[in-house]
Amino acid sequence: MKASSGPEAEARNSSPEEELFGVRELLAQAPGYMFTCDLDGRIRFINHVQPQLPLERVVGKPLYDWLNPEAAESCRRAFLEVRSTGKPYPFEVQSRFEVGSEWYAGQVGPISRDGQVVGFTVIVTDITQHKVTQQRLERSRRELERFAHVVSHDLQEPLRKLQTFGERLTKLASGALGPEGRECLERMQGTSALMRRLLDDLLTYSRVSSRARPFTRVDLSVVAREVLEELKTAVEQTGASVTLEALPVLEADATQMRQLLRHLMGNALKFRREGVTPLLRVHGKVDARGQWCVLVVEDNGIGFDEKYTDRLFQLFQRLHGRERYEGTGIGLAICRKIAEQHGGGIEVSSRAGEGSTFRVTLPLEQHIPR
Repeated sequence: MKASSGPEAEARNSSPEEELFGVRELLAQAPGYMFTCDLDGRIRFINHVQPQLPLERVVGKPLYDWLNPEAAESCRRAFLEVRSTGKPYPFEVQSRFEVGSEWYAGQVGPISRDGQVVGFTVIVTDITQHKVTQQRLERSRRELERFAHVVSHDLQEPLRKLQTFGERLTKLASGALGPEGRECLERMQGTSALMRRLLDDLLTYSRVSSRARPFTRVDLSVVAREVLEELKTAVEQTGASVTLEALPVLEADATQMRQLLRHLMGNALKFRREGVTPLLRVHGKVDARGQWCVLVVEDNGIGFDEKYTDRLFQLFQRLHGRERYEGTGIGLAICRKIAEQHGGGIEVSSRAGEGSTFRVTLPLEQHIPR
């Protein structure tokens, strides 16, 4: 048999040292840190260090020595997770290096031999500037939420008084007002009720981002059945046909998942076509890797022209007049906020007169820094 020759044969016959030619130099140019650790967390290799930090002070030392206590414990948990599952695990830590940046994000991966994890690879990236920007945005967001909450709360009391006096006026003097006066009074009451709903929705929107409740395991099938029970009157009045299929279980805020489905399912019943039996189908699926799920809410309602899609999820934006379809124009903005709060997103496809399909993409697990 004739021996092969050429570049391919040279590559196959090259020594390990030749195959690694330039690898260390390449790693040294990487903007982040790449290193390996043994099962005890000791650093065995690192691609580069700060000039002020000698290599001998790093190699052979436990990674935990360079982290504050909370971050060190988080790193230990990441190592344990990778060792037990054999799968990569993301993390975020605050460093206590004498020099360099403060915040790093990265991922721990396994080093395996004969099916056993014998060490770890760790890749970290400097996210200090991102963290500073994030903290500034977070402060601005909290200030905006406090402002919205205070304004909405302070407006509730005078609005309640306006509604109360309107009701008393209706009982005491509606007979003496005449048709025109009664119509004005009814309009005043209707406007007060709309204002009340608007303030309630604003409060809901401002509270979504705070996520006061911790994420727990939520069965969306159970949540969908509970929402359908809440919408029972609307379903009976419209004669709607509702199909609830099996939905996934995920880590989420149960209250916000209920709000999400309540808005999407409620809209499907509200924006229906005259003379057409409303059809509502709720279903979902999980991706092949078991990391994401897609929650789908379909209807055969009035639909809309997709050129208005961006406008649909903005605050106070309505595609249809309030005279025909009541509402505050905040519901879908709340849905988008909830999806983003969970690390996901929402999109819609629709055609005028044929219905709409909303798809909410959500992670099954929330990898929140511990």
